[in-house]
Parts: sequence; structure tokens; C-alpha cells
Amino acid sequence: MRVLIVDDEPLARARLRRLLQAHIDVQVLGEAGNALAAEAALTITEPDLIFLDIEMPGESGLAFAARLRLRAVPPAIIFTTAHPQHALDAYASSPIDYLLKPIEPARLAAALARASQPTRAQLRAGYFGRAE
Repeated sequence: MRVLIVDDEPLARARLRRLLQAHIDVQVLGEAGNALAAEAALTITEPDLIFLDIEMPGESGLAFAARLRLRAVPPAIIFTTAHPQHALDAYASSPIDYLLKPIEPARLAAALARASQPTRAQLRAGYFGRAE
């Protein structure tokens, strides 16, 4: 799974990158410190999944996620935040998960497993081949 990490805190990005090293099926394509930099990274890379902080300078992660959902084939999103109060608003953009910082390895593993599992609707729509 190809991922992009978007967080304004360099230490949070570094910690998440270290945690992701335990998952051999995950390739970190890059990092961005805000939504503008993430948008630029998307023109170069095509991540399957974006780990997205919510509170960042400039455009918030929630607003950026809403824009991502408008793409023909948007990347999956896992929100990573220290703010539990945004969870309800975050789910409007259909994220795979909502991880609270500091991210626990077991929760990260569960979120990655969920991200790699297609839904029946996606299979029927032909995103992953044929439904059985």
C-alpha cells in the first residue's frame, strides 16, 4: 500500500513513519506539512492512503479531505489527530479510521488492515475486480 503522511508536526510525521516501517506491505511515498504541500505531492505520487492530521496551518485536514472525496478515485484517508472532538465531522469524508495521537501500534495495524480490505460495494463497482 502506497501512503502519504500529512501532518504539520515533524516529530509526529517521523513517529508515524517509524511505526509504518513494521508493515512490509506499506511504502511511504512522502510527507507534507500542510494541505498545500500535500496537494503538490499528489501531482507527483498516487498514494492509495493518506494519513491526515486535522489541525494544520492553512487549510484544515477536514477541508482537504472533503476536496479529496471529489476526485474520481480518491485515496483512502486515515485521520491522525490529538483532538477527539473532530471525529464526528471527520466521518463526513468517509475515512477508513480516526487515530488519536500518540498512535498505538495495534490501532495502526487494525487501521491498515481495514484500509486494505475492499468493501462489497467497491467490488461490485469494479474497483478491485469481480465480486464473488
